[in-house]
Amino acid sequence: MAHPYPFEMFSHESKQILVGAQEHAERAGKSYVGTEHMLLAMLRLEAGAAYRVLTRLGVSYDDFANNISAATAHDKPRRGRRVVPTMAVKRTVELAFGEADRMNSKVVDTAHLLLGLALQGEGMGPFVLQDMGTSAERIVAEVEDDLGVPLSGRGKLPTSRPPWTTDLPEPPEVIGLRDRLASVRFALKNAAEAGDTEHALKLGREENRLEGELGRARRKWQGSLG
Repeated sequence: MAHPYPFEMFSHESKQILVGAQEHAERAGKSYVGTEHMLLAMLRLEAGAAYRVLTRLGVSYDDFANNISAATAHDKPRRGRRVVPTMAVKRTVELAFGEADRMNSKVVDTAHLLLGLALQGEGMGPFVLQDMGTSAERIVAEVEDDLGVPLSGRGKLPTSRPPWTTDLPEPPEVIGLRDRLASVRFALKNAAEAGDTEHALKLGREENRLEGELGRARRKWQGSLG
């Protein structure tokens, strides 16, 4: 089965951001790629819609990097582990593909990545942006204006959960279920577009089952964090 989020569907600049995010995480000695690393990569690239939007909102690489350093000053480097994306980053990519599809774009652009990051609203990155005076609502509005699409008024940032809870790597069980669910959704979309009703119904039932299983696994994991 094809990967649910094929790398070739990202624009050249989006690919640079994904690679750059991992490089930022590795240089910082992290065992995960977080939303803050994605934003650092967007700002470091100095090109693309995401960079334009963040610059117009007054966010610079140096200011954001300094705020991240202050927020993580007491973190201990965790080298020697495989660097994996956090739950918030996975959700960002998932939403970016959804936004690209909603706008009938054949590629996932940096604007879609920034939209996804703002819309999912969790992780260290969005919380630090909020502290800097750049809300998710402002980001979404600015991106939509840049793309020339109607303003949706989306992007409310959740405040009930501390940022670090989504910047922890998910356990293998949750990662596996999330990847299987994404694969089923991708296959379901293709089946529906092809008019294969029988297969689409079967995949829909599998989607519902996996959603329930993933929800239970996530609640169990989050409960173990205290």
